[in-house]
Amino acid sequence: MHILDQIVTYTKDVIAQRKNGITEAELKTAIAENAFPKLSLKARLSDPKPHIIAEFKRKSPSKPDINIQANPVEVALHYARGGASAMSILTEPGYFSGSLEDLRAIRSQVDLPLLRKDFIIDPYQVYEAKAAGANLILLIGRILSKQQIADLCGLAHELDMEVLFEIHQLDEWQPAETSGVDFLGVNCRDLSRFQTNLNLLVDMAKALPSGIPWVAESGISNPEDVRNLWQAGYQLFLIGEYLMRDTDPAKQLEMLRK
Repeated sequence: MHILDQIVTYTKDVIAQRKNGITEAELKTAIAENAFPKLSLKARLSDPKPHIIAEFKRKSPSKPDINIQANPVEVALHYARGGASAMSILTEPGYFSGSLEDLRAIRSQVDLPLLRKDFIIDPYQVYEAKAAGANLILLIGRILSKQQIADLCGLAHELDMEVLFEIHQLDEWQPAETSGVDFLGVNCRDLSRFQTNLNLLVDMAKALPSGIPWVAESGISNPEDVRNLWQAGYQLFLIGEYLMRDTDPAKQLEMLRK
């Protein structure tokens, strides 16, 4: 079984368990009671500069210890000080050692737009994201049908959240092109071998749709990478491992933004 299929199967089990603990109705009540501020990442793009979405990630299937003991609030404060335009928080527990508690903790301390990065396949997860204080959700084209994309995106917008839609190859965009997603992310990581190829981002830029901001994802590890991808047309850069491994991520963020 492909690693992505394994994660989706695991995610279905996790969702079933969570629904037994907290109902969708209870999440909706929590959303109504917790009036988190509406923070828009799209609104920040009026500043014509590379925008960094700095990611909090402890591990991945290919890297079992990126920074396994990292404190989410400490990292978030570094990111805010370094000038991140937004933060991405891995909330998948089994393969990435993430949690919604990380998202809640970060929400309580920073006023950046927060992206819930997970394998979202069920409306329940969208309500979870909003209840925890997220401003954006990630939808992965490879694991969703056209109808799921439309439904999940529509629900996110109803809840005043924005949507980052992720593709790994060009044909994955077609099911989402009329859905109203807010950002198009291109992930250059090969999910079968977990290797990255930044040249793929440059090559795909030649055929990406106009009228939607592009997010370069994975493999970015120095200011030159950001400059090259900026010149190719990307406005946003989702960067995790490079920052999570550094002892001074705020300084590295400042360097990446120059």
